[in-house]
Amino acid sequence: MSMGQMVEDVERSVKGQVPVSWYGKCGGDIPTPEEVIDVVKQRIA
Repeated sequence: MSMGQMVEDVERSVKGQVPVSWYGKCGGDIPTPEEVIDVVKQRIA
């Protein structure tokens, strides 16, 4: 149910050492493990 509210906090924590991005869904839908794996694979490719 997050709309990326903590992205800035995470960016500050990693101090530019790693890229930070947000992935989520609106409406209370929880991403499945498969969806998360697909997004991670896309972003590290």
